[in-house]
Amino acid sequence: MSTGWSLSGTIDLMALVLEAKSECEFLSNMALACRQIGFERFLIGTQWHDDNGAPVHRVVSGYPAEWQRIYAQRQYIALDPTVGHCQRSTQTLVWSDALFESTGSIALLEEAKSHGVGFGLSVPVHEARGSVKSMISLARDHPLTSSPAEAEHLIAAGKVLASCAHFAYRSLLAIEMTATHPANLSPQESQCLRWVAMGKTSAEIGEIMSIAEPTVVFHIKHVMEKLDVKNRPQAVAVAFRLGLLD
Repeated sequence: MSTGWSLSGTIDLMALVLEAKSECEFLSNMALACRQIGFERFLIGTQWHDDNGAPVHRVVSGYPAEWQRIYAQRQYIALDPTVGHCQRSTQTLVWSDALFESTGSIALLEEAKSHGVGFGLSVPVHEARGSVKSMISLARDHPLTSSPAEAEHLIAAGKVLASCAHFAYRSLLAIEMTATHPANLSPQESQCLRWVAMGKTSAEIGEIMSIAEPTVVFHIKHVMEKLDVKNRPQAVAVAFRLGLLD
């Protein structure tokens, strides 16, 4: 690992991750960025809430496939202290034997070491009001260092990479979530939804549009089905997010 990490290097690192146009490109660029700053593997876990308020989780990882299988099979997520920390805190967490021993999960760490991912750090990234959270872990197969200066370098570089990774992956998820919606509203459906957004009732919309109230109800019901939501406020929120009411 080079310790010549500079401002220009930081900009290049940010551009490399943020410019990814697909998940495949993102994973490839993240792997390269990790190596550039002194790590070998990475994991990104992102949490947000869907339009019905239910939590949604997505995890992508450059960890060895066998370690990912073991971790999932043995439900290590329930024992992993880095996960709980990143849910509660915004402080970067450097892994240590003491951390895992204090939570009764030292066996997890020892097994991680056998797969080359036993040393590293986890960086939480929480957006305002907690709407979206990410946990970015950067790992390698040997200790960060005994040198305070080099450790400081690794942590600083890791924080930059983690922030870039969060927002880059979040953007890709937003594109993906948008693409899952049909979002093809008819002119009358769009008009009905616009009036709903302005607080009008079905009866009022019927009078404004010179159509029967049951017809308004039918159109709005169809809109909710297309947008995969349960009520009118959610339909309006999703439509605004998709640019259907701009």
